[in-house]
Amino acid sequence: MKSFEEMNHFYKTELQQAVNADAALATLVSPMQFVFGFGPEYADVVLIGEAPGKEEVRLGRPFVGKAGAILDEILNATGIKRESLYITNVVKYRLARAGKRPGSFANRPASLREIKMGLSWLAAELIFIKPRLILTLGNVPLKALCFIENCDILEIGACHGKAINVRIAGFHTIHVPLYHPASQIYNRSLKPVFDSDFEAVRRLCTNTEE
Repeated sequence: MKSFEEMNHFYKTELQQAVNADAALATLVSPMQFVFGFGPEYADVVLIGEAPGKEEVRLGRPFVGKAGAILDEILNATGIKRESLYITNVVKYRLARAGKRPGSFANRPASLREIKMGLSWLAAELIFIKPRLILTLGNVPLKALCFIENCDILEIGACHGKAINVRIAGFHTIHVPLYHPASQIYNRSLKPVFDSDFEAVRRLCTNTEE
């Protein structure tokens, strides 16, 4: 692929065709509301989430909802500039289901099929950018990267905050699994863990700049 625009168009079309070929999935994700990755095309650091939510779809940018606000606080506290990151998701469309009110939608978890359907697009982004550091936020992107790396599935409780040397399609990078920022909303005890993990990330980011 010569450009991000070409890559996004190709994989969006491919994904739409795959979803439309699955009647049950096509009904579940209708309408498909895409949010592409955003940030410098040759960023040193790539941050990967699960999927866009309501606010992300409305604004067309990843991580701009409640979880994005928490992420911004942590980035500001550690001196990491958001504009220096490339931010994307495993699933590029909103994971929604019918809400309690007619015409409303609520978020839902990604199915294993949806995770695997998003792998080729995510891998293409990583190969295009070749980042020095990959940060996965939560279990879904951690699992997706394990699939791409063709390694055993890791559990975030055992590996969060740890720098893991990996090789993807011939290039070497460092993968650091992190808890999802939204986890702090439901479990405040994770905040010091997340802060500590991101301090380790800050040190790694400093090293990539040297």
